[in-house]
Amino acid sequence: MRRVVQIAASAIALAAAVTACSAPASTGGAGGGAGGASTCPASLSADAGKTYTTPPTDPNPAAKGKNIAIVAVGMSSPTVAVGATNVEAAAKSIGWTTTLYDAKLDPANFPTMVRAAVTSKVDGIIGVGLDAPLVTQAVQEATAAGIPTISVQGWDLNDDPSTRTQTPIFTTQISFGDRYKNFADAMRAYGAASATWNMVKAGCQGTLLDFSNNEYTTLKLIKEGYSEQIANNCPDCKLVDVPWLAADFGPPLTSKVKAALLQNPGATGANGNTNPTLGITQGVTQSGDTDLPMIGGFGVAADYDAVRTNQGLTAVNSWPLQWWSYAAVDTLNSHFNGTPARDEGLGFEIVDATMGLPPAGQDFAPSFDVPAAYAASWGVSP
Repeated sequence: MRRVVQIAASAIALAAAVTACSAPASTGGAGGGAGGASTCPASLSADAGKTYTTPPTDPNPAAKGKNIAIVAVGMSSPTVAVGATNVEAAAKSIGWTTTLYDAKLDPANFPTMVRAAVTSKVDGIIGVGLDAPLVTQAVQEATAAGIPTISVQGWDLNDDPSTRTQTPIFTTQISFGDRYKNFADAMRAYGAASATWNMVKAGCQGTLLDFSNNEYTTLKLIKEGYSEQIANNCPDCKLVDVPWLAADFGPPLTSKVKAALLQNPGATGANGNTNPTLGITQGVTQSGDTDLPMIGGFGVAADYDAVRTNQGLTAVNSWPLQWWSYAAVDTLNSHFNGTPARDEGLGFEIVDATMGLPPAGQDFAPSFDVPAAYAASWGVSP
């Protein structure tokens, strides 16, 4: 059973200003970067290109009769929509009811939606894309009300670069076991893997464009991993930062991409970040630069359609988003059962047209049946 709670659509309230594309920031340069002999890789290693394992198999019996709030930062974001839809599916599989709260990509609405869930006296809250710095007080109110919280595609205070010395506020977090300390480390590794792909395709030289966003913790962490990998391992690369805001999605972002390509002719690679089909790939195709090696996306069907049709995207650093959502439900179920969070096996995989894209219209998924694996662990029918 599922209900949807929405609020009136409003303009995206974003406080940060963006540096004009006419003057993007740059680091490194020919012979610059970290200095000394190049440590740039000649190829992408298997462990850099694919890092997930398998879902847990030990029994984690389904907690009975739970009513869960799903607080999504904005269902108009493809990655958030896929994440929320799969949380709903996982909750249905385990036998829980859900209510979806859509904050419409307006940060001012994020705490409002959390508080609405608290008022509804739900048994738990799963945020999708929900970053703790934007909802600290509201999540603390949920905790005071005895409502456990977790975020998928979102981050706790100790994960965000601007608040990493602060105490976490979410009740529980998805575990990577001993592979990564937390999702922050995993996301930095994800950014570094994208950088490695770019460096290899560029022959470890030339200008690399990073179409970056600094509004959301996920994107901050990707940028950290990406820029540090290039600075430390590609002294003959020049990294040019091209910042954008979520409010730029569509024609404004396309215009920024076209301007950056015009100002950097002969660029040897680019990082399209998450949701590149909301303006970035269009800028590449309209500029006639479809041969530019571009990695981007998060693993939704639109990403692979762009790769398949050579529309401004070459490879996708793919998270199994369905699995991520099931892992959040499993971790919350562990909390209800009074057991520690367990290694969910999550990771990412770089996919391009030579490696077997998902069928048209389908998101990225591993070769095994994730819902069936969790159903078996929960003791329910798949």
